[in-house]
Amino acid sequence: MKFEEMLLARESCRSYRNTPVSREDLMKICEAGRLTPSACNSQPWKFLVADEPEAKARICDALVVEGGMTAASWREECPAFIAFVEQKANLMPGAIKYFGNSQHFAQGDVGMASLNMCYQALELGLSTCILGLVDQKKIHAAFSIPEDEFVRVVLAVGYAKEDKPPRPKMRKAFEEVVCFNEWK
Repeated sequence: MKFEEMLLARESCRSYRNTPVSREDLMKICEAGRLTPSACNSQPWKFLVADEPEAKARICDALVVEGGMTAASWREECPAFIAFVEQKANLMPGAIKYFGNSQHFAQGDVGMASLNMCYQALELGLSTCILGLVDQKKIHAAFSIPEDEFVRVVLAVGYAKEDKPPRPKMRKAFEEVVCFNEWK
């Protein structure tokens, strides 16, 4: 699949078959994340894969926040999850001098890694959904994640329940989001 085709085909999946995702495919997806560029090559991430029932149950529990709100009512049917644990970015001295010891680069780096992993999954015939609503206390306790690290997103990974063509993309017009040589 060519890149432009991938851009048009990738969409969030919220209905999965009960088919397990192979460990080999999960490793390929994580490798796509590992190889993602990052500010000062800091690689401020660790990927926590949950593909066994007990680990998946802990992830599913953490996807329900206080008050019972969830962005993933379908989470129980998803065969695998990857939690993106954002770690402290080790920036070069010049960057620290200019930006301070800010971690705002890490958020973008994790975002790039998640997108690379989504496209790798798509190439493997898998569907994904990036979930940002995560109960930090639950997930930290469930997996003994250090307090100074943050679970930025959780990626649902599996086979879509239905094989259907992607929905048309609803995007702003090109002219609304791109300008050349001056701000318009």
